[in-house]
Amino acid sequence: MDDTRRIVVAMFAAFAVLVAYQFLVARLLPPPPAAPAVSPEAPPAAPGEAPAPAAPGTAPATSVAPPERTYSLTAGTRLEPILFGGQEGDALRIQLTPRGAGLTSLEFYARDKKGQFVHRTKPNEDEPYRLLSPVTGGEREYGSFVTHRIWLEQYSQDWGLADLPWVVAESSPRRVVFTTALSSGEPDGELLRLTKTYTLPQPDKPIFELELAVENVSAGALTVRVEQDGPLGIRQENPQWDMRRLLTAQFTGSAVELNKAHDYNALKNATLKGEPLRLLSMDKGPLLWTALANKYFAVFTRPLPQANAFQDYLAGVTGLVAAPHAYVDPGDLLARGDLLARFALKPVALAPGARAAYTLEIYAGPKDAAHLRQANPDFADKTKLYYQLTRSADKTCFCTFLWLEELMAWLLHKIHFAVRNYGVAIIILVIIIRTLLHPLSVWQQKSMFRMQASMAKLQPKMEVLKERYANDKVRLNQEMMKLWGEEGVNPAAQFVSFLPMFLQMPILVALWTALNTDVFLRHAPFDGWWINDLSAPDALLKFSPPITIPILGQIPLIGGVFSNIASFNLMPVLMGVGMWFQQKYMPKPHMKSRQEAAQQQPVDHRKRKPGMTPQDQIRQQQIMAYLMAILFPLMFYKMPSGLNLYWFATTVFAIGESLLIRRQIEQEKARRELGGPPPPRRPSLVSRVLKHVASQAEELQRKADQVAKADERRRPGKKNP
Repeated sequence: MDDTRRIVVAMFAAFAVLVAYQFLVARLLPPPPAAPAVSPEAPPAAPGEAPAPAAPGTAPATSVAPPERTYSLTAGTRLEPILFGGQEGDALRIQLTPRGAGLTSLEFYARDKKGQFVHRTKPNEDEPYRLLSPVTGGEREYGSFVTHRIWLEQYSQDWGLADLPWVVAESSPRRVVFTTALSSGEPDGELLRLTKTYTLPQPDKPIFELELAVENVSAGALTVRVEQDGPLGIRQENPQWDMRRLLTAQFTGSAVELNKAHDYNALKNATLKGEPLRLLSMDKGPLLWTALANKYFAVFTRPLPQANAFQDYLAGVTGLVAAPHAYVDPGDLLARGDLLARFALKPVALAPGARAAYTLEIYAGPKDAAHLRQANPDFADKTKLYYQLTRSADKTCFCTFLWLEELMAWLLHKIHFAVRNYGVAIIILVIIIRTLLHPLSVWQQKSMFRMQASMAKLQPKMEVLKERYANDKVRLNQEMMKLWGEEGVNPAAQFVSFLPMFLQMPILVALWTALNTDVFLRHAPFDGWWINDLSAPDALLKFSPPITIPILGQIPLIGGVFSNIASFNLMPVLMGVGMWFQQKYMPKPHMKSRQEAAQQQPVDHRKRKPGMTPQDQIRQQQIMAYLMAILFPLMFYKMPSGLNLYWFATTVFAIGESLLIRRQIEQEKARRELGGPPPPRRPSLVSRVLKHVASQAEELQRKADQVAKADERRRPGKKNP
């Protein structure tokens, strides 16, 4: 016990030194000066590809124009935003801007039968949810779907379009047209005419189209290359951690394959290095779509084909951040929202009067199967577009599968259809899943009990062997295997007992992920007065302003729990109480067997070796088990109340299950005691193998000893007896 106390004191002392060191460094040593901002440059283009784009806001590398004329883009005079959609019955309300002919905001505008917005920013307010917003970086504001720049190979020059005010040629609630022209300003000096058209083909669906057309209005042939940006500025739905990602999918010939998902940090590091990430593998197959996604929603951009079954006019797609040097406010849900996919189109040769048009279809909405299927059946079809694939990037663990998550979500929705309350549906779903897994839990607990009981029975004999062969490890292992073989104990059985846990893990993780990312739980109430939103903390008591606990807020890993605390959340506390009772009443056959073995071996302090006694080790394991009841509520404190409710229901079920298993184990033990000692069992295959291995090892050791003695006799100077 003294050793345990010293270890605990040392851990707290080390922790105090670490916190004090961080506090002193933060107060006494100023942060290093920020490195000067270096604008990332575009990497050289691969053969046959357009040059990779530079980050937004960097001046493109231009060559000197022909000396006889200087060409520039025609600028418009209108700068006020333009409303696109947002009419009665429309699914989207979009705000466009002439600057870059881009998009500054996108809101969900569909209403339910009660006249309220289906997707709202807050559960108690009837305000439409804004999915996309402009991103501010320094003195510049970045929008979505701007046309970045164009090249003319005949003139060895490029022109930036992102900051150009385009001319508004047409403006209506369902169609907006922007135009600009590349001209020298003289009557016959016009080279190119660019037209950008936004349309709502089906206003009641969250889909709109963007067409970019390039027309050669000069007297000679021109080769044009264009870069077009995708969406940016998506809202961070989860306040605790950032789940925003940039994703791409390609058709590999027989299936839709999702490429690696990229988060803000990866894209920012690549942008600062001047090497934007290439999101498209040209040898894998054509690009199907790109997606800018958060926890529940996504904006999918799909280049529509021109003549073939798939588009073949993309030279590459790169991922970057629009404002890598901008200040990031950790409390701003729109900060770090400048993840951007940039499309580089292949060079197109245009004869005089020829025109090339590229169309992007954009879906903005939830990424679950029900909403996708409602917008377009192809969006949820595994053989076609399969937008659902983005949900596989939300997995918290590799040990589960997307189809299993969809099954858990399907069961939850079916239960909700019957009970009309997602909180009650979560509890019922936990009961169903845990009941189905109950036989595995019983088998696991009983297997552990039998294994630990056998090991406890052998513990005194093993201790004798350890003392007898303390200086001969080889002989000790041989005797241990021999003992296991004689007693019929399989040392690998304890690993087999964990097999049910591994079988349960994919199901439980799939249920966890489904609850964490299901859009139907967003703003879903449980009781109407305490838990009004199962996708947010329960917030029994709100703090205004949020509070931060000194020193504790600077602890690594868990310091975020103690900083910016906006409310007192009761569900994590209830979960911790449940876990404490679970640790108290859960059957622990391994602990009980070790206690019985420790009691059979009284501690002799005169022969005691340095270290912890078996009793101390058992006590330490008990302390660690109860510490988990404190650490888990801390980790779950700012998590959604739906997840806390799920874990609390699982804990309560596990307590009842533990009491039932404990009673079954005690009944089996009582029956064995009444029946007397069991008859000797026939040695199992593993026991026979262990016994055979031990005898073989003993025979080899005996022969080795004989050879060693013979060599000793033959040495010079030794007399033969």
